[in-house]
Amino acid sequence: MTTTISEYIDVRQRINDLGCLNPTGLALLPSNFEAASDISTFRQVSESATVKTLLRTSNVPLDELFSKEQRFPYIQNNAFEWVAPTLFVSVGLLSQNSSYLSLALSVIANYATDFFKGMSGENEVKMDIVVERTKSKVCKKVTYKGPPEGLKDLPEVIRAASDE
Repeated sequence: MTTTISEYIDVRQRINDLGCLNPTGLALLPSNFEAASDISTFRQVSESATVKTLLRTSNVPLDELFSKEQRFPYIQNNAFEWVAPTLFVSVGLLSQNSSYLSLALSVIANYATDFFKGMSGENEVKMDIVVERTKSKVCKKVTYKGPPEGLKDLPEVIRAASDE
């Protein structure tokens, strides 16, 4: 299991530059959010729709970056790991409703555990979580790669990254 923390772009500025809707809580970022030339070139990992459904049925509020009329192609990942969509965590969510972060990661971990049932070999999840920092506009990216049950330990890492 590995967890790394790295610098990430100013998500709010990028959202404004691309003309996206501004999330106030949790949101899923397209896989090419940093590099997309404009909103029409966004690509989502294939599990994005599943994760959106899981979170909404678990009563975890999820903000959208674009209108429902806009649909973007999915990227199919054919690997021995389960690749989750990038989760954006706003500073407002961490300060007002941080329990949603723990619930969201728990729901995703439970789904990934069920996904791997009956499969032999090493079951590995890859997930990026982008978190707004409380003291600056630059965000941090927490990259997790490991077993599904390790996702449940990430809220403390994410809170610490937001305070750096």
